[in-house]
Amino acid sequence: MTAAPAPARGPRAVVFDLFGTLVPELGREEFYASVDAAARRLGCDVEAFRAAWIATAPERQTGVWPTIADNVRAICRRIGAPEPDATSLAVALEPRAALYARRFAPRPGAIEVLRELRSRRRPVGLISMCAPDAPALWRATPLAPLVDVAVFSCEVGLRKPDPAIYRLACERMGVRPADCLYCGDGAYGELRGAVEVGMTAVLVRDPGLDPAEALRPDPEDWDGPAIDDLREVLRLVA
Repeated sequence: MTAAPAPARGPRAVVFDLFGTLVPELGREEFYASVDAAARRLGCDVEAFRAAWIATAPERQTGVWPTIADNVRAICRRIGAPEPDATSLAVALEPRAALYARRFAPRPGAIEVLRELRSRRRPVGLISMCAPDAPALWRATPLAPLVDVAVFSCEVGLRKPDPAIYRLACERMGVRPADCLYCGDGAYGELRGAVEVGMTAVLVRDPGLDPAEALRPDPEDWDGPAIDDLREVLRLVA
């Protein structure tokens, strides 16, 4: 990885990833512990439930299931388990809710960077690959009012690195992809996806996180510019 050089003319706009970038990435172990806990509380075979959870990720992330509860009902049908009632679902999903409540907090420097970008009148966007419970959690954070456009895969039916999701964000922001700096942790091939539509991309690393322990699906082999602190973004938007 190379340190990101400051461009001669800074980007007009900045687009951020969510998990692992503006908020911390979830740990793989703690994430799947919440999935397994849901299976046990519903009386399901844990291994079969987890496999079905993984298999339904694309559906969960593109709005096929309007809620996580709907997704769990579908999983129960898929593995031949009895369909749970609303009370059982609420109890089963408590560990997930607790995990997200604990981890869904601004990463160090995130609020500072977003406020400064706003003071510089730079359009700011967000593109997130996420399940249907994430948008409401996002909108309750102090980060949300500082972002002009938020595009969630579960709401628009698009996943990274589909060029359409980047173009949609740019269209809503009123900027060209060539005018944007994309900042992400490299999940789902997002950085190369951004580059392919004409954006400049930078990997945002977390020196305090062991990559092997992070819930980072499809991490890409990125040899482009990288930063270790979100505040370095401000130097790139000089």
